Amino acid sequence: MPYNPTPKKIRKSIKLDRVNPRDFMTKNITFACEHCSHFDAEKEECTIGYSARLHRYDVQMQRYLSTGHMAFCRFNEID
Repeated sequence: MPYNPTPKKIRKSIKLDRVNPRDFMTKNITFACEHCSHFDAEKEECTIGYSARLHRYDVQMQRYLSTGHMAFCRFNEID
């Protein structure tokens, strides 16, 4: 039987970073789209093309409370 490798599907995914609970409670961490300069509040989307749906405050808090991890946008600019 000939060897026929099936290529693995490579999917882009958000890198989740572990956030120490003490740091989360004591430091002012910016982690949501709503706090970023690139977020258009009227259209509720990122002006540089990223999915604002995945970095919204309520989604981030739910993820943090269940896993202790957050997705930080590397292009986040504080207003």
